[in-house]
Amino acid sequence: MAAGVAYAVGAEAILYRIDYYGLPAILKIRVSKPYRHPVFDKLFRYRRTVTEARVLSHLYLLGLNVPALYYVDPDNYLIVMEYISGCRLSDCLGSLNKEAIRDLALELGRQAATIHSNGIYHGDFTIANIIVRDNKPYIIDFGLSGYSWDVEEYAIDIHLLDRSIYALYPVYREFFMENFWRGYKSIVGIEKQGLVYERFRDIKLRGRYVEERLRRKTSLDRYI
Repeated sequence: MAAGVAYAVGAEAILYRIDYYGLPAILKIRVSKPYRHPVFDKLFRYRRTVTEARVLSHLYLLGLNVPALYYVDPDNYLIVMEYISGCRLSDCLGSLNKEAIRDLALELGRQAATIHSNGIYHGDFTIANIIVRDNKPYIIDFGLSGYSWDVEEYAIDIHLLDRSIYALYPVYREFFMENFWRGYKSIVGIEKQGLVYERFRDIKLRGRYVEERLRRKTSLDRYI
């Protein structure tokens, strides 16, 4: 299980494409950060590795479209998981027809609702972390995930999704999110969907308020 050339380098980990007993896989190693205290650094990487492995196992056993967990070694801060082939939604959303976008959004809403219904949040739920394979969405990179029953965490997930679509494909945002919420509601019901949606709107308003404050400050600074 030797690591070759890095497949991707993130803020907290390095990913390698490997062959794991004949299976295409990803080896993820959490790296040390010099700005963290050594004791905290080890504890942080250990807990993040354990949590990610638990979440992946939990969701895979529920039948969700996530990578299968092959191996975990928290003492060395590494995970081996299934490699999901396909196209990142951040790269291919613009090339999909309306029917395909609708179906993907509906299914992604159902997947997200099931994740949240099990007290799990993703933490980095953007279209860069969604792979389209066989016209189905697969959710990857649970490195910032965790367990919580706080509706705020679920709303943040959806806010990140909404922002990521708006940043790259603003013309598809309304249609995609409308169908996402339809799929979400089909799993959690109208009452729970309403709670998450209200918190989602609140987060959006908070973001707009901060952006407006920053714009005003920038404008005033020009005259100082």
